[in-house]
Amino acid sequence: LTGHKSELFVWNQHSTQPVLKYCEHTAAVKAIAWSPHLHGLLASGGGTADRCIRFWNTTTNSHLSCVDTGSQVCNLVWSKNVNELVSTHGYSQNQIIVWRYPTMSKLATLTGHTYRVLYLAISPDGQTIVTGAGDETLRFWNVFPSPKFRSTESDIGSSSLGRSRIR
Repeated sequence: LTGHKSELFVWNQHSTQPVLKYCEHTAAVKAIAWSPHLHGLLASGGGTADRCIRFWNTTTNSHLSCVDTGSQVCNLVWSKNVNELVSTHGYSQNQIIVWRYPTMSKLATLTGHTYRVLYLAISPDGQTIVTGAGDETLRFWNVFPSPKFRSTESDIGSSSLGRSRIR
């Protein structure tokens, strides 16, 4: 995958040319993530002038949906354990949002960073994310349930080591 300006290209390892090209973003493509749950499902996020998360079926070469997040999309990562997506944001919100796919209903909005959330990683067990921002802070969030425990209720609270949890 590569992005250039507002274009998104999908490459095949056996070709010197992109096999797919998407042009629906209206600003630079800042984030991409393949779904571990649905074959060929790709999410992409646009910059400040776009603010959208778009979903693509790369098997059928079709644009599936778009949600306006209200701010620059900086990162995307899918949960390994549930069909949910995390997005991090810059101007103007500087927040982290957990979305349920495919409805794109907001499960949680996590705040605390005072500048763009530039980095996002998920733990090997798939339960915790870590975010890093331009405010020079790292934050740990217990976001996803373990594969053995799937709660449908969200409760935002704190746990040890300065981590925040939403379930």
